Amino acid sequence: MQNKLMLLATGLALLACDRSGDDYVPAADGTYPPVIDVGEMAVMTADQLQELRAEGGNARSWCQDNLDENGNPYCYYGLLGQAPNGVKGGATFTFRGTGDRVCIVTDPETVFWNTAVASVNPDDKYSYADLEQDDGDIDLFAGLSSYYTGSPGVELGDFKGFYTDALGNSVAIEYGECFQYGAQSGMNNAHAGRASAEYCTINTSNRVDKLYTVVLESFAVPLDDGALGFGAVVLDGSCGDYVINECTLFGEGLEAQFDENDDVALDENGEQVALARACTVQLEQASCDGALQSFCCEYPALCGEDGDRTQCETAPALPDNLTCPSYCDVYADMDTENCASE
Repeated sequence: MQNKLMLLATGLALLACDRSGDDYVPAADGTYPPVIDVGEMAVMTADQLQELRAEGGNARSWCQDNLDENGNPYCYYGLLGQAPNGVKGGATFTFRGTGDRVCIVTDPETVFWNTAVASVNPDDKYSYADLEQDDGDIDLFAGLSSYYTGSPGVELGDFKGFYTDALGNSVAIEYGECFQYGAQSGMNNAHAGRASAEYCTINTSNRVDKLYTVVLESFAVPLDDGALGFGAVVLDGSCGDYVINECTLFGEGLEAQFDENDDVALDENGEQVALARACTVQLEQASCDGALQSFCCEYPALCGEDGDRTQCETAPALPDNLTCPSYCDVYADMDTENCASE
């Protein structure tokens, strides 16, 4: 009897483990690099940030065209691929201390929200379902380059050191200085989550011109194309001097351009050629303006496939600044109902 129970338990266990979870992770096929090093970046002023934001979907081009006297960019937009098993994926860059506080910001693509499902008084701003397949996640870390253990462009590291105490125990020391505070006061090393901007303030007092390393670790790569678009910048001053949200950096939802050999095209500097995906800047602005319901009702291809369309009968009209004239040129195959007459 005992043997029969064991066989039954084994069979049930095998049936319960018929999924590997591979469907939730893009293939590490080498189309996009899993680890990149951007090099040194300049610290951006508040006025420059406003210029960058005004570019909208052309933000990546602005970053490539605007360099400091040493040829360093003030910001960076790029694409990361899925890393192989056992390898940390992500990007690194450096900047020099100013002698004052600086604010490091990174924003992975595109926009994420939890769908409001309450049966009573749901929040209409979030009642339309999100398209989760186009969202990525990056975790932000930073510290003095002298403490960084990784090899830029080869493998990601951290800012941990170790010493052996009098009892022979190995004790870890955290040299990272990028502390993100969550909802709980004093909650160190919090991270923002899917498709949300991460940021932290670092005090570079008495460290003028000293090199810092920033690590953008790819926590999740979008499933729709296996490429994680992101933007990054180092701002002059504390993060408290700015309003940082989804609209601080526009246009991180990048789409790579391919050459005649179906490889990602490269420009004369060896950088991947990529453009902001159509209508994603308007989606970001809609998120900041509390107009996601109206936007998704107008442009459902950029939102969840299981979105409840009945709410669109009473949804507010979409403001003019959030319209996307190129929608049907790009998404007609995904939205045959609204683009049938185009």
